[in-house]
Amino acid sequence: MPRKSTSSSRAGWTRSSDLLDLTSQLGERLRDLRVARGITLKEASDITGVPRPTLSRIEHNKMAPTIGLLAKVVAGFGVPWSSLLPETVISDAPSGARASFSSGRTTTVRLGRREAKALHPNNPLSLQLGSFVLSTRHKTVEDGGGLLGHPNTEFCFVLDGTLTIHFKGRRARRLRPGESALFSAETPHAYTSHTGEPVQFLLVTMKAPKSSKG
Repeated sequence: MPRKSTSSSRAGWTRSSDLLDLTSQLGERLRDLRVARGITLKEASDITGVPRPTLSRIEHNKMAPTIGLLAKVVAGFGVPWSSLLPETVISDAPSGARASFSSGRTTTVRLGRREAKALHPNNPLSLQLGSFVLSTRHKTVEDGGGLLGHPNTEFCFVLDGTLTIHFKGRRARRLRPGESALFSAETPHAYTSHTGEPVQFLLVTMKAPKSSKG
């Protein structure tokens, strides 16, 4: 009687390199999502309910997050699941799938200690270029949560009121409606109202390109 082979199609099965790439990029995407909103690990832990050490391990690819953990992060950040898609998925998607148009409806998200209106939160490209409408009436940096820096480029356009931008080690700059600022957000900075009346401004965060070391 012929001996039954114990080999199966699964014996030589390995995870595809594409799948491994998607898994390895997840931690980086979660970090990008947090940094784009100017949220520290502690603040992320507070709004998601996920312990800070766990978030750190996920961001550094030292552990694979469960669906339950990812659900807490998505819910806490107020973003769609598509925001977790790695760049390879975003770049390979049809161009029409990457386009979105604002209908006036916005989603409230956290930017540091502030609430902001995200203009296109459902588009995965928002991790590369996030657009938000913010309002503040804080007159001091301390009331606004202090100076904060992150590795992105930031663009600010004043819509209404007089806005003051504070920079660590540099003089503050005052902007009026129609005026704007473009700067590296690595320098800790903060936004306040010059008069104490509400100031509304458009904020665009652009992910800094990765440096190539040859």
